[in-house]
Amino acid sequence: MTEERRKALAALIRGAAVPMQPEIPPLPPELNVLVYPGAGPFEDAAAIRAVLFDLYGTLFCSAAGDIAAGFCSGTAENLDPLAAVFKRTGAELQNYFRGAVEERRRASSSPHPEVRVEEIWAAFLEEAGNPVEFTGGGEELALRYELTVNPVYPMPGALETLQALKRGGYILGIISNAQFFTPLLFDAFFGAGPENLGFEPELLVYSFERGEAKPAPALFAGAAKYLGEKGIVPKACVYIGNDMLNDMYGAAGAGFKTLLFAGDRRSLRLRGYPPEKSSGKEPPTGIIRSLADIVRILGGESGF
Repeated sequence: MTEERRKALAALIRGAAVPMQPEIPPLPPELNVLVYPGAGPFEDAAAIRAVLFDLYGTLFCSAAGDIAAGFCSGTAENLDPLAAVFKRTGAELQNYFRGAVEERRRASSSPHPEVRVEEIWAAFLEEAGNPVEFTGGGEELALRYELTVNPVYPMPGALETLQALKRGGYILGIISNAQFFTPLLFDAFFGAGPENLGFEPELLVYSFERGEAKPAPALFAGAAKYLGEKGIVPKACVYIGNDMLNDMYGAAGAGFKTLLFAGDRRSLRLRGYPPEKSSGKEPPTGIIRSLADIVRILGGESGF
């Protein structure tokens, strides 16, 4: 992707953004005991050297709590202005996308397959005869669809948290279900790409690049391998995400410590909890209610 194209798509994200605030969800009583109130250190905090993040529903508020390819939902009526260009209804656009995602996933040999949404929408444009009213190609249509069904906005304290962790000398990474436009959220809202905000390039693990989605073990194992080569054992890394199945169990399988982000009702996913006794799965290491809690429990109120 050229720099000019990157800037244009980031501007599209920025222009479509509507401020969102998280909605604090209730927790089952047995999970409340794991909540960090913002006082007291994270267990073994001094040993933590790397902090890895999920994106949708963790660093970014997400109206749907996940990326569109992950849930294939959204409000069809919101799509009508976009669908009008293609002489279809919003529901027809939505059904096309759902069907194409499922068809491609069925064709994959992976138990957790990922698709590339720009390919789906490029095929749609070809079928629709590439109407002259739309000249943006599959990438732009994919992004416009996502922004319509799944508005996103930075979680409160996201940038400040990343800056504080960078000052604290932590290695930062991302393991996220994502599409080509996902890294552009950083450009759109923070004015710089992930690499320029302190994330390690080798720890930018996006599902669309790997052909597999969380909780595929390979996504977490690859990050653990890279950290191991730098002398960082898995228990010295903490992974933060909002989904018990995709994030907490996936990261724990690689040996990482885990923090469940329970800061937004729309994105908190407790599926798979409580785990079956025979599964060997455990609750997260801890639970946080805001991103600011990460700095407090790792570095104290001073923010490093």
